Amino acid sequence: MRDVRPWTYAALYGALWGALEASLGTAAHLAKLPLRGTLMGLAGLLCLLCLRRLQPRPGVCLLAGVVAMFLKVFTLGGLYPGPLIGIAVQALAVEVAMTASGGRAVGAALGGAVTLATNPLQKLAMTWVVAGAEAMRAALDLMAAAAAAVGLGGLRPAAVVGAVVALYGAVGAAGGLWAWWVAGRVARRLGARS
Repeated sequence: MRDVRPWTYAALYGALWGALEASLGTAAHLAKLPLRGTLMGLAGLLCLLCLRRLQPRPGVCLLAGVVAMFLKVFTLGGLYPGPLIGIAVQALAVEVAMTASGGRAVGAALGGAVTLATNPLQKLAMTWVVAGAEAMRAALDLMAAAAAAVGLGGLRPAAVVGAVVALYGAVGAAGGLWAWWVAGRVARRLGARS
């Protein structure tokens, strides 16, 4: 008989991730908390890396992402592309990074970096798709003004976007390593009980 525990864990962690997105994510969105995408990205990283460390089988992160997306759709009552794209990108990034690294901490850092670095790019792309090129230019002008306010005036929009993406990537890498450490503690705790 085949072992179905990895897929059961994937469904459970995906449901936990989806519940966090539906409750904490919705509350953060309604409260208009700054950096809510980063907060939810870190929560997703924690779920995915705990899952992958407990069940180091390729594909479990993708299944958890599908479960989280379904829960997000049904709790929101419709298809809102922003969170769904974020969940899909995160599950894919962590799956690819962990599979390529052989399930090591470097994969957790790389998956976290890619996950959070795509947040500002996704926001810019959604701005362009939903509101058009003028709104995209306005968003880039706003980023340039924010850079000028901290003494980085005169930078091209591409350099400002690159700096923001790099900053998010660094936060994501640190978050991935933190989630990997927490996942190790969870694995040790569960190993001690069995």
